[in-house]
Parts: sequence; C-alpha cells; structure tokens
Amino acid sequence: MKKQWSTIKEGIIQRKKAIMTVSMASVLLFGGAAGTAVYAVNKGNLSEDEAVKMISEKLGGEVTQFEKDWDQPMTYEMTVKTKEGYQDVDVDAEKGEILSQEMEDGDDDDMSTQQAAETAKISSDQAEKIALKAVDGQVTDAELDSENGTLVYELEIKQGQKEYDVVVDATTGKVLKNQLDD
Repeated sequence: MKKQWSTIKEGIIQRKKAIMTVSMASVLLFGGAAGTAVYAVNKGNLSEDEAVKMISEKLGGEVTQFEKDWDQPMTYEMTVKTKEGYQDVDVDAEKGEILSQEMEDGDDDDMSTQQAAETAKISSDQAEKIALKAVDGQVTDAELDSENGTLVYELEIKQGQKEYDVVVDATTGKVLKNQLDD
C-alpha cells in the first residue's frame, strides 16, 4: 500500500513540475514577445522635439507646422520657414532622413495658414494633451490647420474600436469639437 501511495505521490509531483515548467515557459515566451513588440514599435524613432531641432538646424529655419503620419514607415511632415520661403519637408521618423523637400509657391492658398502657424500659442504636444483629457485613447493623427479663419489642431484619437475627431483652438487651447467619427 505504501508503495502504491508513493507511486501516486510521485506521479502528482511530476505532473505539477510539468505544469509549472509549461507555465513558466509560457510567461517567458509571451513576456519576451510583448517586450520585443514594444521595442520594435519604438526603436530608433526620433521624438518630435528631436526631429524639429534636427530639421531646423539642417535647413537653417523654423518649423512652423508639424504633423505625424502614422503610416508605415511613420513620417513627420513639417513646414519650415527659411530665408528663401516656406518648405514642405517629410522626414523618416525612425532614421531621421529627409524623404522629400519642396519649396511652397508664394501664391499658395495655404500660405496664410503657414503664416498663421507662427501665431499659435500652444504647441502640438500641448494640443495632444488637451485632446487626450477630452477623450482617453491614442492620438493617431494631428494636424495644424486654419478652420473658418481660426488656427486649430485637428486630432484623431482611437479609443478601442472607436475613433474621435477632436479640434483644439491653437490660440486658446479650448476644445472646439469632440465628435465620434462614424
């Protein structure tokens, strides 16, 4: 009887060891995969501030408009005021390389928006923080624009399966629109 009990006890201990081994391996595997995914998303990405500083120095001008393009590869789209005029610049957010650079025409209707951008009282980062207080989620797009003569930041925020359009006044920081996107 003791021998049978000992055999049963040994079998239970072996099963517990197997379950613990599989559990630990699963935790390590999934934890490692999650860590790798986070690293892959964030590796080498320039912060907005780093990108603005780099382009300002490289072109000898001031970034007046900034937008994140979340497509892959993620890019920063900027308008830079230089001695020669306004330039539209696309920058690879991971490598910091200029992907395209183009002078704007002096007759462009967007020029008034570019000039108005210089008068923005709040930054893109501040607008994102204000919008995220209105809608908890992740900003997927942010753009400085002129809407009915008012300089605004237009932001898209993803919250689970829902997407919201939030408009923040670039002068006052007031949320002008907070709407579920259909």
